[in-house]
Amino acid sequence: MVIRTRRLGETSKLVTLYTAECGKVKATAKGARRPRSRFGAALELFAEVQAICYLRDERELQTLGECDVTAAHAGLTPALERLAYASAACELVDRLTIEGEPNGRLYQCLTGVLRGLEEVDPPQLEPLFWYFQLRVAAALGFRPELDRCVVCRRPAGGAGWWFSAPQGGAVCPECGPADGVRLTAADLGLLAALHRLRGYQRDVIPEAPAGPGQIRAALRGFLEYHGGARGPLRALDFL
Repeated sequence: MVIRTRRLGETSKLVTLYTAECGKVKATAKGARRPRSRFGAALELFAEVQAICYLRDERELQTLGECDVTAAHAGLTPALERLAYASAACELVDRLTIEGEPNGRLYQCLTGVLRGLEEVDPPQLEPLFWYFQLRVAAALGFRPELDRCVVCRRPAGGAGWWFSAPQGGAVCPECGPADGVRLTAADLGLLAALHRLRGYQRDVIPEAPAGPGQIRAALRGFLEYHGGARGPLRALDFL
């Protein structure tokens, strides 16, 4: 999956791929910006590709030899909102991973969400992105606790609950931290239901609730805290 590209010199590109077999790979695509490049449209953002890449452990940048598109996800680019969520998904994977560490679950999360972002109705876009964020956290080994208080283990429900990134999830009113994000019982229930989904299904992704700002803040803070993302996530700032 092509998750990032930028110019390199006059005619080449620096491409970041997320792969099922090798994890994140940064590679140079020589001549990719020439009019008759052999890469064609294979190095556009969001493209799923079959690639030949010459890997050497001692090199920071690898060399891309051949690249053929298997799925372009062209439905993402004409719609600004779909484009924004897809960009945010790719940026999260780029920022939360290091090179050379494969993670098959994370690869499936990324390919699945890009397909989903092409298909769902506009009111479902943000809940689908929340589902993706929760699956990313689980794939990286730090899934949040959403069904009960992480401190006293009280089952979630009622008013006055918090979501604490440092503590790892939901916190009841009695244990609530001053620096947490306030979430309603409905917010926690929605996130818990999304996390229980076994896979992306268009007909079970709900529409966004009213006032989703607290859920956005909770999930972003959680991923940045536990994933070690440094600095602002530009795609999320745009959203």
